[in-house]
Amino acid sequence: MLLREILNVLKQSVIAKKPPPSDDWNGFWDVYDQEAEEFDKSFVEKYASDLDNGLIFAGLFSAVSATFVGTMLPDLSPAPSDTTNALLMMIYYQLNNTAFPGQVLTLPSWDGPLWVTIWTQTLLYAGLSASLLAALGAVLGKQW
Repeated sequence: MLLREILNVLKQSVIAKKPPPSDDWNGFWDVYDQEAEEFDKSFVEKYASDLDNGLIFAGLFSAVSATFVGTMLPDLSPAPSDTTNALLMMIYYQLNNTAFPGQVLTLPSWDGPLWVTIWTQTLLYAGLSASLLAALGAVLGKQW
């Protein structure tokens, strides 16, 4: 008795979708198409906003990383002003031998950047590459 009442309530319910009257297989595929369409729509809506957020974060992180990379780039090469100043001092010494008494004038030597600079640049470039790869993935995901 209770089961019949439950069955009658479910048959009259507006919550459960009723397939259009047709044979069993067509009705099954119609219901399947409706359910798949709803699932796909909710899936796309959910992940579209997630991809937007990821794309914004990746873009901002890339901009900040690129700024730091550009700021630290001169540390990877010798300062050209040191060589220029040493050459000017040598020229001045040739013109006036008494200008720098007791001082030996030589060109400055450079042994390369500090290891801290190299490691920092390596990490910055790795972070920038990962961020750009994440942005590429987000763009490809949004286009799909």
